[in-house]
Amino acid sequence: MKIKEEILIFPYSGTGIEALDCLSEGQCCIGFISDNPSMIGMEQYGIKIYSREAFQEFPEAKILAVNGSPDSYKKRKQIIDGLEIESNRFTTLIHPKAVIGRNVKVGKNVLIMAGVVATANAEIGNHICILPNTVVHHDSKIGDYTLVAANNTICGDVIIGENCYLGASSNFKNGVKVGNGSLIGIGSNVVGNIGDNKTVIGNPAKEYFEKSD
Repeated sequence: MKIKEEILIFPYSGTGIEALDCLSEGQCCIGFISDNPSMIGMEQYGIKIYSREAFQEFPEAKILAVNGSPDSYKKRKQIIDGLEIESNRFTTLIHPKAVIGRNVKVGKNVLIMAGVVATANAEIGNHICILPNTVVHHDSKIGDYTLVAANNTICGDVIIGENCYLGASSNFKNGVKVGNGSLIGIGSNVVGNIGDNKTVIGNPAKEYFEKSD
């Protein structure tokens, strides 16, 4: 009998729960990790919630880190690196209804949900979450630590930098570049290059400046 790959999912969150649907027949989740003391020892969906001590308690378990949101995405790299997990312990989950094309490169600690399509020569880096029904076209690259919300369309030859957040239902024109640390608002149409650490939104996407009181 083949032994299943045991996985710890960090943190216990909505995305962590959704990741359960992406487990293959050869994988099983043995626990969620939470930094909320009130959650430690509880069970959700039949799975126990542990503190970070579980990383040492289960040294053979693989790790999937899915932390981050539009409000906290810039801390994603810092938090994952702060776990001090050896790179070979990170695993990747790809939903069985995702379509990953020939010659597509997928890194470590990647979560790819249902309906995602990635086509020829696309590159998906390390520590990336791609939510349902996103399309990554040929020769596009998604940088490490980036979060991609649902229903994005990333056309050919697009380069997405590291530690970005791509809001749901956004579109990226062929050949555009998005700089590191940038946030793309929901429903944006990105038709030109975006610099580092920018927040853009709209059709066409333009830089957003928060109004002061």
